[in-house]
Amino acid sequence: MKTIFKLTVWALLFIAPASVTAQEILTGFNHNVTPPTKSREATTLTLPFYDDFSASRIYPDSTLWADFNVYVNAGFPLNTITHNGATFDVLDAQGRVYDYAISNPFVAEHLTSNVIRLDSVFEPTPKALSPADSLYLSFFYQPQGNGNAPETHDSLVLEFGVVNELDTLWRHVWSTPGMTLAQFLAENDSSYFKQVMVPITDTAFFTPNFCFRFYNYASIVGQSQPSSRGNEDNWNIDVVYLNYGRSLADPSYPKVSLTGEIPSFLNRYRVMPYKHYRANPTAHIAEKYALHITNLDNQSHQLKHCYFVDQVEGDQHYHYTSHGTIAAGPMSYCQPDTSIVAQLFALDYNRDSASFVIRHYLSDSTCNPPLVDSMVYTQGFYNYFAYDNGIPEMGFGVEPSPGGSFAVKYELSELDTLRGVQILFNHTLNDANNQYFDIVVWKDNNGKPGDEVYRLTNRRPIWGDQLYQFAYYRFDQRIRLNGVFYIGIVQQGSGLLNVGFDPSKDYSPYNFINVTGSWQQSSKRGAIMIRPVVGAGYFIGLDESQDAEVSVYPIPASTTLHIEGVKNGVSLTLYDLTGRRIMERSFTDEIPVSQLQDGLYFLNITTADGIVISKKIIVKP
Repeated sequence: MKTIFKLTVWALLFIAPASVTAQEILTGFNHNVTPPTKSREATTLTLPFYDDFSASRIYPDSTLWADFNVYVNAGFPLNTITHNGATFDVLDAQGRVYDYAISNPFVAEHLTSNVIRLDSVFEPTPKALSPADSLYLSFFYQPQGNGNAPETHDSLVLEFGVVNELDTLWRHVWSTPGMTLAQFLAENDSSYFKQVMVPITDTAFFTPNFCFRFYNYASIVGQSQPSSRGNEDNWNIDVVYLNYGRSLADPSYPKVSLTGEIPSFLNRYRVMPYKHYRANPTAHIAEKYALHITNLDNQSHQLKHCYFVDQVEGDQHYHYTSHGTIAAGPMSYCQPDTSIVAQLFALDYNRDSASFVIRHYLSDSTCNPPLVDSMVYTQGFYNYFAYDNGIPEMGFGVEPSPGGSFAVKYELSELDTLRGVQILFNHTLNDANNQYFDIVVWKDNNGKPGDEVYRLTNRRPIWGDQLYQFAYYRFDQRIRLNGVFYIGIVQQGSGLLNVGFDPSKDYSPYNFINVTGSWQQSSKRGAIMIRPVVGAGYFIGLDESQDAEVSVYPIPASTTLHIEGVKNGVSLTLYDLTGRRIMERSFTDEIPVSQLQDGLYFLNITTADGIVISKKIIVKP
């Protein structure tokens, strides 16, 4: 990615402006997140050491790892071995590009284990360990994934260490140079992850103070393109396993896993308003979906897969079951289980919004102990449209600018009011993409943006303090629309705005760019993270923009609800489960709730920066 971008810059230096063609730019994503403030006390571990990152989110498990620089997620890794992977990038603990990042390779991030006792084991029988016990550290790795490819002078490194009173003595034991995912697949028999097994044979490591660490060498684009100096050189690792009694002849582990992105049951959108789903439900429900399964065991398994759909605060509950066989591992190949979507979601005409919890279960009960796994997903029908899954692994923009435009195509099933738009902007080094732009709505003209309907001028990117946080730009007038429309951005300054981009699914037929006076379809595979908001008000639904520093208590509340941690609060809006607005008022840190009925509500907290923080609350007088 980075090399392609540099070639683009070179071309612009020597081609006359009249002959410059449109350039769409993808850059890395900065996961803008506030790290934990509490201290993490070191824990001395015993064998076995195992982490597939499924039990943690955003940060590594502090009982296993001593630092929290890497990002635990399911978006950057492509076809993960288990639910999540750990991603190495060029971001500090606050989710910003390291201030010492340069275009030459530098050490960016570490993932360091807590201290592990390699002198002895204590279960099932205490015994001393030695090189004769055949200790191996294994892990799976992948360059690039859904993110940015590390270049050949970048690398991923593994070191073994021994902690003493003054320092930790490190020894290099393994490394691999950067490459694109395509190159990796070609060299790895089309497997998306490669397993590495490193033996521990030096007696110096058989101490009570052993540890190991991964780190990455990375580099960013040059200073000539400041608004593109974002997240780059991504590596992903998964299933880190250290134990004795292992061998190269059998690198397996008894585990089957549901993996990869949890599939949506919707055909086109990932989230859409309930009223537009109800208007034509059969057109919006997918007939089938592909769920990926991996097997790390050295034997095949007869698997039972079932999913349960439960309407939140509703009456619809159903399940679907299928059976199949997965071949013996250990392997990083993803085995697709293509299943039908058994039913439409419930059509409740008394609600403005709805949500459904979808639980996937996988099991082989013939094993002892049985092998099981599960995934949970919430399908929301709120008052916005979204193609993206909420994880912006890359960034989007167009060159040349100013004046470059890009737009996303949406379609309303019936007449509705466009109220505003959510947009996710990535950070770059020193926030060089903090530039003015206009938000524009266009009519359809034979499958492309046509006449301009509305323009909100002179906006700038808004960043919050939380992962995956969209900024909401409220329109100053109501826009009545029906059918196809387009919403997007007209750039005012030079350089890229670096709007979030989700490359996990191809939505390029709905993305359009214009830098020459005419619109053309995007060539980039993915979703530009622009979400139009329609309907009566702003209601973002479950698990959106959850701010870790903001607390709302008690849960459940009976008389008064207290709010802490809000900076520059402006207003409060309370919604019930149907999306009906119950209350709207200026910000205060206490809300009386004794007059409300029992149940689940959503509290939207709007700040002076335009950020909307959504919290789920329960009232039980």
